[in-house]
Amino acid sequence: MLGAILILVSSVLVMEAKDPTIGKYLFAAGTAMFIVSRMRSTYEGEDFRLKRLNRLYFLSSLFMLGVSYMQFKGMRSWPAVLLMAALTELYVAVRISWYEKENKLKEEEDQKTSEYKSEEPSDK
Repeated sequence: MLGAILILVSSVLVMEAKDPTIGKYLFAAGTAMFIVSRMRSTYEGEDFRLKRLNRLYFLSSLFMLGVSYMQFKGMRSWPAVLLMAALTELYVAVRISWYEKENKLKEEEDQKTSEYKSEEPSDK
């Protein structure tokens, strides 16, 4: 969380400050924290969709690493790459939320179905 806040604040510093050097270093530190937090929260389950979505999370973190590199090299296209990273983060967050909600509804439906079947009297 701290890494994300540093990324946000330092992005504004790099764009608006007369000397963006501090903003660049803060952005690099925030990106490093962000990547470490993504690496620590990997998905260990067997669900292929969630594995794929978590790989996309990590990819967006690598986009931010590229943004940091672009800032230090003085390239002016870093906001576009940062936007790509932000949109990837947004997409993955929404898809994971929908997928988990969908799975929860399926589990509840399966549980109701199994309860209904166990309540039926046997015809023996």
